[in-house]
Amino acid sequence: MSTMRPERTAVILGGSRGVGRAIARYLAERGVTHLFIVFLEQVEAAESLTRELESCGVKVTSLQYNLGVAEDIQTMAERIRKLTSQIDYLVHCVALTTFKPLMRVRPNQWDLTMAVSTRSFVHVVQQLSDLMPRGSSVVAISSTGSQRFNANYGALGVSKSALESAVRYLAVELAGKEIRVNGVISGLLGGASLPLFPEIQEVVKQTLERTPSGRLGTPDDIAEAVYFLLTGASWMTGQHLILDGGFCLT
Repeated sequence: MSTMRPERTAVILGGSRGVGRAIARYLAERGVTHLFIVFLEQVEAAESLTRELESCGVKVTSLQYNLGVAEDIQTMAERIRKLTSQIDYLVHCVALTTFKPLMRVRPNQWDLTMAVSTRSFVHVVQQLSDLMPRGSSVVAISSTGSQRFNANYGALGVSKSALESAVRYLAVELAGKEIRVNGVISGLLGGASLPLFPEIQEVVKQTLERTPSGRLGTPDDIAEAVYFLLTGASWMTGQHLILDGGFCLT
């Protein structure tokens, strides 16, 4: 694993809580000097993270935008351009969905899930890749629901599959600029997001029974893998690391 060079800048989409928050902390502890944290509704969480990281000497810029709206992404990109001339690391950690069977997903729910969870990734890379120098890196966070059936996960599972495909296409298209694009496929994580799932206690029980490691993942587990993809793995692009405690093996 390589060591970060001085004056590193990172943009974390969905960085105010959960996995995004863990990634922000992980990067700040390992030498990133300027973090852009993009969020929508978690104002208090973004403010507390900003105070925490700035107390450690990291410059933090919090940006409140709706990544499901193309105009917001363009405005966000314009603001970032005014504040920095270089982005070394870009992390997409944004998802929004309705937890129900795919057969019951309404058109507006489908469109919103795809816009936030998938289209925003491609749009942001389109807007910001020209600020990324050779050797920079992009990471997108997906989930095992992209590859296997999970009850009530239809819209997000399909959108995550599309996200993973976008990682592969962008990896090829940006290879000439020596920008690497990879992803992390996460298994079920403990923490604040769990109550969002229907019948979560049964889901946790069944997951643990099939997970060789015997535990759910944590946001820090994902942050560690993201750091590896951002700063190491120099010949790796268009790939996805699966972090699920061995769940997919059983």
